[in-house]
Amino acid sequence: MLSRGDHVLVAVSGGPDSIALLRVLILLSPAYRLRLTTAHLNHGLRGAEAQEEEEFVLRVSRESGIPCICKTLDIRSLQRGSGRSIEEVGRVERYRFFNDAADRCGAQKVATGHHRNDQAETLLINLIRGSGLEGMKGIAPVRNRIIRPLFDVGRDEIDDFLRAEGLRYVVDSSNCDPRYLRNRIRNVLLPDLAACYNPRIVPALCRLAHIIRRDDDYLRETADRTLQEWGMAPATREAALPLDSFLQLHEAIQGRIVKSLLDAAIPAGRGVTLNHVEAVLNLAARPVSHGRISLDLPGLICVEKEAGMLRIIRKVARRTRQDKSGSQPAVREYRYPVDVPGSVYIPEIDRHIHTEVVEHPGPLVIHDNPRVAFLDYRQISPPLFVRNFRPGDRFLPLGMVATKKVKSYFIDRKIPRELREGVPLLVDTRSVIWIAGEAISDRVKISPETERVVRVEMV
Repeated sequence: MLSRGDHVLVAVSGGPDSIALLRVLILLSPAYRLRLTTAHLNHGLRGAEAQEEEEFVLRVSRESGIPCICKTLDIRSLQRGSGRSIEEVGRVERYRFFNDAADRCGAQKVATGHHRNDQAETLLINLIRGSGLEGMKGIAPVRNRIIRPLFDVGRDEIDDFLRAEGLRYVVDSSNCDPRYLRNRIRNVLLPDLAACYNPRIVPALCRLAHIIRRDDDYLRETADRTLQEWGMAPATREAALPLDSFLQLHEAIQGRIVKSLLDAAIPAGRGVTLNHVEAVLNLAARPVSHGRISLDLPGLICVEKEAGMLRIIRKVARRTRQDKSGSQPAVREYRYPVDVPGSVYIPEIDRHIHTEVVEHPGPLVIHDNPRVAFLDYRQISPPLFVRNFRPGDRFLPLGMVATKKVKSYFIDRKIPRELREGVPLLVDTRSVIWIAGEAISDRVKISPETERVVRVEMV
């Protein structure tokens, strides 16, 4: 979770868990030479009480000699009309704030106070909601730059630590509000399970989450490896599966492949459900005597079965001009500046490009996700822009000594002409350096000598 010299943004609500986390990181700071910054989000839900919590966090940070970043939001206003719960909107906005704050202060890691009991509660919440493996994995100890140092610590141990250290904290009154599912699980269901069924129910649930996370990782890796063997990866707006090979796979791998491709195609914020995956699997297995059958999914996703292929296509709603044939409209031209670190939204294709400076990821991570690229910072010639294809675009494929037309690359990858103008290209002042979801330029590849690595992700 930590490397020496890390700058860590610590998420501090003022409650016992986050105060314990802050104290732990302060105690570790000399050995790890850590630089700490605290971050506090006021959700605007509890009036004066929330304001007092913010002032408490500011005071604790000041007394510890640690800078603090605070922000106030009106979560109710953001939730209104969204179709999402207050809890869900609050969680999304919290992590958006933490990532933005980390970018502002230059922190490499964001530490949150999640612990063993939180994991057990999350597992039960997802079980009650009928989640699949993705939800039953629970909370990950490390996810991108998010770290959870108290992950294997229980609530009782945290309470003992707070008493031993003589630490003050505040109590959020909403934690007792039975309207929230997590509170009912924390205050009623888990104590009842411990009293009547298994006194070690929390460790048992955490062990289950660990097993599921391990098995789920294996399924994901197997699905990714299968896609690579077929010479494909989740593309920007279309993927084509060879049906004969696909139907020979175990149903668990079929489902994982479909979920991966739908996740890549569906607009951000619109989650892929089990119903979506099952509908695609049913379409793939349905016999077709002739012609083509198709399935429309939310988010302008179309799945087509024809001539031994299963295609998952992301349609584009806004189109402004036609290609040379006059039959298929194309995505309008777009071009947006990209900062490092930073984030840019591309409304024409409903995608985000995120950038950050990270440690050298190692060769296994570099090829793990086609929507993520790792670039040598010194080989980039800023400024950076993300834009779509222009006639004459060229780039230097990995391992090659001569440049190649991007158009020729699209043809080799069998990316249809009508989809090419939607594919984001990351460019510097010299050339294309990343075809998003596909390939990076050899010029910016990282090596063992690379000192600064830029991680770019399309979501």
